[in-house]
Amino acid sequence: MEPDISFELAGGPYAVTAARLALADLDSTVDPSTAFDVRLLVSELVTNSVQHASVSAEDSIALRVGIEGDCVRVEVVDSGPGFDPPEPTPDVDTDTGWGLFLVNQLADRWGVDRDQASCVWFEIDSAKDRAGQDAA
Repeated sequence: MEPDISFELAGGPYAVTAARLALADLDSTVDPSTAFDVRLLVSELVTNSVQHASVSAEDSIALRVGIEGDCVRVEVVDSGPGFDPPEPTPDVDTDTGWGLFLVNQLADRWGVDRDQASCVWFEIDSAKDRAGQDAA
């Protein structure tokens, strides 16, 4: 899927804000519920890039969003070492470590691709499509 939206974001403390601003036009393309979920998960993955891959303001994070039919695919790519996806189970006694848990809960599909540096991707089917599946 070719990206419809592609940005190179500076890492560091303002990366999440920049990522959310980069997705400002998403509401005109997908339903509001899907746009909300995409923004939330992008925020979590960009935060992980900054915190766990040590992407500083001198480094960059690639954000790619592709929309094909009812599917939104997002890739967040950084220069970190990558990781094997753990079973996302956060420690309920802390308020950190919930990012991959949220991705696992809200995305229809997700994974890690190490062929392009460190790439965490997720796909969300539109809320309209999910509502139809729930009713079936």
